[in-house]
Amino acid sequence: MKNISIPYKIVLLIFVLVWIILILRIFILTIQRHDHYERIAKRNISKQEVLVPARGLIFDRNGEPLAVNELFFSIYLEPLLSDKDLRNAIAMIIKYLPDQNFDELLQTYTKQNSAYNHDLIKVIDYIPSNDIQTAYAALMQEDNIRVQPTFRRFYPHSSLASHIIGYVGRADKNDVFYDPVSKYTSIIGKEGIERHYNTILQGQLGYRNSIVNAYNQRVSKAEEFFPQTQNNITLTIDAKLQQTIDEEYSEQNGAAIVLDVKSGEILAAGSYPEYDLNDFVGGISVAKWRALTDNPHTPLINRFINGQYPPGSVIKMGVAMAILEYGDVNEYTKIDTPYSVKIGEWQFRDWKQGGHGSSDMFKALRESVDVYFYKLSQVVGIGNMTNVLGTMGFGERTGVDFPGESSGILPTPNWKAQRYGLTWYVGDTVQTSIGQGYFLATPMQIARYTALLASGKLPTPHFLKKQNNDDNIIEPEDVLNDLQKSKLGAIQKGMIEACNAPGGTGTRRVYGSQVKIACKTGTAQVTSIPQEVKKRAKESELAYFHRSHGWMTAFVPAQNPQYAITILIEHGQSGGNAGPVVVRIANELYKLGYIK
Repeated sequence: MKNISIPYKIVLLIFVLVWIILILRIFILTIQRHDHYERIAKRNISKQEVLVPARGLIFDRNGEPLAVNELFFSIYLEPLLSDKDLRNAIAMIIKYLPDQNFDELLQTYTKQNSAYNHDLIKVIDYIPSNDIQTAYAALMQEDNIRVQPTFRRFYPHSSLASHIIGYVGRADKNDVFYDPVSKYTSIIGKEGIERHYNTILQGQLGYRNSIVNAYNQRVSKAEEFFPQTQNNITLTIDAKLQQTIDEEYSEQNGAAIVLDVKSGEILAAGSYPEYDLNDFVGGISVAKWRALTDNPHTPLINRFINGQYPPGSVIKMGVAMAILEYGDVNEYTKIDTPYSVKIGEWQFRDWKQGGHGSSDMFKALRESVDVYFYKLSQVVGIGNMTNVLGTMGFGERTGVDFPGESSGILPTPNWKAQRYGLTWYVGDTVQTSIGQGYFLATPMQIARYTALLASGKLPTPHFLKKQNNDDNIIEPEDVLNDLQKSKLGAIQKGMIEACNAPGGTGTRRVYGSQVKIACKTGTAQVTSIPQEVKKRAKESELAYFHRSHGWMTAFVPAQNPQYAITILIEHGQSGGNAGPVVVRIANELYKLGYIK
């Protein structure tokens, strides 16, 4: 070593240091960091497949299926295939499914394939089970092809309760962003109950963890977590009752609601015209979509929660309650009710030529005396009147378990100033008192308010009866003060007389009912009458879209209220024309055993 020169010593030292570093590095990798790299290695060879549950079924309250799933099959290819393997796999698919197009399948695969995608790639969706029978066994033997069952939504009753049930559609990027599960289900609820309860109906994903080799071939199955399938729901509606209402609306438009006055369960709710839900499954055609959107009767609008209409005279019970509380009168106090009252330069006319003579509250409700409300609403004032009506649920959403509910408009001086920058006039108050002017309400609000008048408590309307076996019970709100509760019997008496006593606006319209009905009719004008017009044209002589809407809201039985029935006939000319629909529903409730 003494003869070794210094340069050689340096080289030797470097050589020894390099080996020491290499040995140390090997020690760190194989001993100290063994667990870390083992975990990485396991991730590299472990493959997770997502197991998608079938969408939950929807039933009516008696177990009648409203939304079910039809069995189909989808074909997937393994990701990251070479061009040769890809073309061979597609050729094999074409061999057994000759109706498929080679270039389209190739394009579908290429669009989804990338170095970062390790999930199976769907190339064909919704193959009927009959078409796949002969091909299934052969395709399943191919290493790069997977045939998996899938389900497509089907609505057995087509258009029945279409606005309640809603429909599903293909999940887009926005849907996937807010609901990652929809990436795997491929569909998502777009409207109605399908949308509102989508999280329940789609269930929870399952997983299958497998071990694969470097060629992405499955070596063994490690563990499996099955998808959660407790995702069926039962609705409160009765399909038979719903069908009865559909028949009544076969040649007219509007909305109908049947509501349990205590529990808030909705036994039926229709928006007319309706549409076939099955047209939307898998994507609606352009021609059918245009037929719906170009229809002047707007079948896509859900009238029972989004239709905002002047409530007309059906609001008079709520205004009467405000009068009894703040008007310095009681239900027996009679006032003069001529044909019209003059406020400033404006004449506010009653619907009845010649007026009603003198009226107390019972007569005002029985015969729908406009002037009674014109006069006493000025005593009560808009503030007190809207406070009472607000307590009864107007100007706010009902809380129904349904997407996109409208709140209507309960007009006040502040609202008018903010909305239009205008001053509130006495004329606005008297218009509001008969459900006209700026006042707008939804049929669901009217049904809920009717249930309050019938039961004394304000229920929350709802469509969900149970999820699997768990009942959905929502307690009603106790919103009336003691004075209002004490006057509820008088209000109910006025409604009973409106449909049963001589002169009642609904009496002649409810003949044939097997159940005694308490009701209030309402005729809501959609066009104003100029002051110079002394005699209005007959409704039947007006163009269809200029005719008044017809309301009738009722509860049955009259002496022991169980159900509220709210009917709106768009451009139905008068509230009395809704009477036969109420009778048909009341008789059906009796026939089906809801009313003993």
